[in-house]
Parts: sequence; structure tokens; C-alpha cells
Amino acid sequence: MAKAKTVYSCTECGGQSSKWQGQCPSCMLWNTLVESVAETPSVNRYAALAQTAGLQKLAEVEAAEIPRQPTGISEFDRVLGGGLVPGGVVLIGGDPGIGKSTLLLQTLCHIGAAEFKARRAIYVSGEE
Repeated sequence: MAKAKTVYSCTECGGQSSKWQGQCPSCMLWNTLVESVAETPSVNRYAALAQTAGLQKLAEVEAAEIPRQPTGISEFDRVLGGGLVPGGVVLIGGDPGIGKSTLLLQTLCHIGAAEFKARRAIYVSGEE
């Protein structure tokens, strides 16, 4: 578990410092810094970003049919179940040199074409 962060606050001017010093760096008064906890560490570093939801049985989950956007490459659309889901993310993985980048660049070229209403797309690439 992460250590709690401490901050030193001046009792006279309210200035803050990350380290204890004999003199406040803001108002230059001596022995006015008091230690306090800046924030409490959470169990998960993403806990503040994620909203919690209750458990749900799989039988209670309703599937929604969302219209998909075709990519212009019929076989790629077939593999994706009809195209891209708006707001969704597709992860393409595989061995080096099998054509992942080529496939995606061709797909982006088709998505940006006038016949598909010149939609905008982003290509993000990463390595281990």
C-alpha cells in the first residue's frame, strides 16, 4: 500500500511546502510549519477515476444491437461483426510482420474517403 503524502502548512499565512523547513518559504516566519496528510492513499490508483457498480447476474444483462460503421474492407468488417462500434476500441495483435499496420492504414484510408462521409479516425501504436 502506498505511503500517505504529507504536506507542511504554515499556521500564519497558509503557505505549503512538501518538506519541513524551519522557516516558511512564503512569509519567512520561523517555526510555523505544521505537518498534515495531503491525501489518503487508495487501494487502487484508479479508484478515483472509476465509478463503482454493483454486481449483476449475467442473465440480467441486456444486449443492445448497436449499428456498426463499415470500414470499407469487407473481410475486416466480417471479423469485426459488421464494422466498428461507435465509441469502441479494437485491439489488433499478432506476430511482427504479419500486416497489422498495413491493414489498419488501409482501413483508415477507407474510413477517411468521401464515400464513407470522410469520418475522422485515430491510429495509436504501441510496443511492449
